[in-house]
Amino acid sequence: MNYCTRISLIALLLCVGWGRTAIGQEGTANSWVGTNGDWAVGSNWSAGELPDGVGFDEYASISNGGTANVTSPIPFQPGQVILAIEDGSTGSVVIGNGGTLTTVDRPATSGEFNVGYAATGTGNLTVQPGGTLNIATNLYLTGAPASSITLGGAGAGVTAVNIGFAANFGRNLRVIGPNVNLSALSVNFQAESTFTAQITGATHSALKSTNVANLGGKLKLEFSGVTPTLGSSWNLIDASSFAGQFSSIDASAAPALPFGQVYEFNTVAGGGSTNGMYGRVSVAQKLVLNVNRSTGAVSMATGPGTVSIDGYAIKSAQGSLSPAGWNSLQAQGVSDWRRSPQVGTSKQLIELKPTGSTAITSATPRALGNAFAYPAATQFGVEWEDLTFEYYTPDGKVTQGLINYTGTKRHNNLVLVVDPATGNAQVLNQSNLSVNIDGYKITSTSGSLLPANGKWLSLDDDNRLGGDWRESNASVNQLAELKPTGSSQMAGGATFLSMGQMFKTVGAGGTQDLVFEYLFPGESAFRQGVVVYGTLTTPSLAADFNHDNTVNGLDLTVWKGAFGTGAGGDADGDNDSDGADFLIWQRQFGQSVTPSTTTAAAVPEPATLALLGLGAIGLAVCSRRSGGESH
Repeated sequence: MNYCTRISLIALLLCVGWGRTAIGQEGTANSWVGTNGDWAVGSNWSAGELPDGVGFDEYASISNGGTANVTSPIPFQPGQVILAIEDGSTGSVVIGNGGTLTTVDRPATSGEFNVGYAATGTGNLTVQPGGTLNIATNLYLTGAPASSITLGGAGAGVTAVNIGFAANFGRNLRVIGPNVNLSALSVNFQAESTFTAQITGATHSALKSTNVANLGGKLKLEFSGVTPTLGSSWNLIDASSFAGQFSSIDASAAPALPFGQVYEFNTVAGGGSTNGMYGRVSVAQKLVLNVNRSTGAVSMATGPGTVSIDGYAIKSAQGSLSPAGWNSLQAQGVSDWRRSPQVGTSKQLIELKPTGSTAITSATPRALGNAFAYPAATQFGVEWEDLTFEYYTPDGKVTQGLINYTGTKRHNNLVLVVDPATGNAQVLNQSNLSVNIDGYKITSTSGSLLPANGKWLSLDDDNRLGGDWRESNASVNQLAELKPTGSSQMAGGATFLSMGQMFKTVGAGGTQDLVFEYLFPGESAFRQGVVVYGTLTTPSLAADFNHDNTVNGLDLTVWKGAFGTGAGGDADGDNDSDGADFLIWQRQFGQSVTPSTTTAAAVPEPATLALLGLGAIGLAVCSRRSGGESH
């Protein structure tokens, strides 16, 4: 590789990050033929001698499933090292205490180290304490998802990895601190990468990037020998600048933190950094917005750490806030708090404190009234719970708080509810919107479905939901039905379909792996429903306004009295009584419920219901006029 080419490559890496999987192999292959053996033994190589990039332009390929162990300084420098050169192949290198391996960049070789070279090849590199790896140009971690690099571990000595150009991580990197010293011109994490920081003490090993560090993929945290507490922090990367961010922090293997505390990754300037900035993970206390789905109650709370604020904003793009139920700090007389603007909306509630701040502690949460209400959906299937919560601190920072929903979640979707203890199941339409379907399927990879008669209660079994439903190849892996003509309506908030005892209970070896999908008329692709495991809902009738378990003329009287004035005739959950609620009453007219089932009585002909509807609406409108006008 000549000088001009080298400079061009450096410029490309530093300006745009890592945009390719690997440079092609150059030179002559000298392949590992041993199993688990010593790199320094010539008979472990296809040429009978160690790979030599200086004398023979050779690169080392370990791709036969074997492991090459480096336990001493290797006298010959390969022109490139490739682990897993072919699809489906595997290869490993372990550099132990006292071992040193160096690649060389020659005109006929690349000087790279490629871990997982082929797209489906699995490469594994381990550099233990006391081991040294010197790479003339680039380090690439690619290949199959299981490809990995592990740096550090138990034992004395420093793990040293010196990279001439860029360190490019596209798979699994594990750094076991605190004695790892990796340095490169740039450090790049791809979207497919997982960076595991295995933290073992008060400090960790920061990867050093002379220039930009490009972030992406997942950051995973593990702790051993140290307990993270509020205010703890560890430096993971030392760079001159940062671009991008980790898509997520996986703390599944980290100790659980107290209420409101989180692991967060930030970039900070200075602080003893070699290159100017640290990428740091820390334990932070955040405010939590508690939201009770059932009552609508909202409050700001925190855990052991105090949080002082001078402003907050709660927002919902779909309009799930209730200004009328909002009990603002201003309304409570808390010192110098002001609503901004004074009248909140269904999409935002904001307050600011122009002087000083208010401390929120675990002993002094701040209730904000019943400010949450599920909105009336305008598009079926869109997630309802879209609240965001941010707060402002006296130092000028804007922090995204946490949202903690409690109570039973409602879904703007069709929901399959399964009782894992009994195996019984039901399908609900929890949205306020009605939809028509002409097919559904329930699948289980583990075979936890019960298709036999007397277990699964199909729509075909008792000719429900408009009739003409046909079972389709029922098995322990799939229960499906299709309606060859027309479609059936699933009324919003008012459809309860018992599916019988269709699930093998957990006690009998069932696995909670069900997937529920349904088909809209005119569509060939199934849509994703929701599966919930828990106690089944006792059927109810949204239009049973007088709560006598039957929808009849008495409920129509209640609706007429509440029409346009209150929520006494509210069947669709939007806190008013209007024509939409009447339509639900019309659909449910004649139905009654018991604690375990929904029954349908004789329903008047459509024309009769239409006449009833016209008369009812007319009477309701006239009642409003006569109550508000004098003649």
